[in-house]
Amino acid sequence: MFNERIALKLRLEQMADSEERILQEFRKERQSIMERLRELDLSQGEYTESNLQEPSEIEPYTSSNESIFLPHPTTKRIPKTKKIGKSRQMHEAAFKILKERLQPVKGTEIQDYILSETGFKVANMTTFMKTIQRKDKQVRKLDRGLYIFEKES
Repeated sequence: MFNERIALKLRLEQMADSEERILQEFRKERQSIMERLRELDLSQGEYTESNLQEPSEIEPYTSSNESIFLPHPTTKRIPKTKKIGKSRQMHEAAFKILKERLQPVKGTEIQDYILSETGFKVANMTTFMKTIQRKDKQVRKLDRGLYIFEKES
């Protein structure tokens, strides 16, 4: 009888096989990189024993099966670029069109502009524009579906 326990054990065995294959690939790649570094050092006349050693910021990590190399935790991290959220992109696009035009802008025009600029569709234009008005008091609703950005003089 094939039950969940047997399926889980089978999956664990498959994962162990996959891990072993991946570890072997990493070892092969690491070896080829080290060989190439040695070749470059020899060709440039920088042959020293310290160049042939593995980098010091890599320390071995031992698991129950094999020994692999992982970067040392003190290595520098590359800072991530911050993503601007969907709603913020949409708000910025709405402010942009309102500030560019001096005359009142139809809600449908704002909606189309936001869609073309950000690729996001405004689901409820009235709610969206109320949020815009709360963010910036210079955005005002003139009439049904007409919005304007009033510059303070």
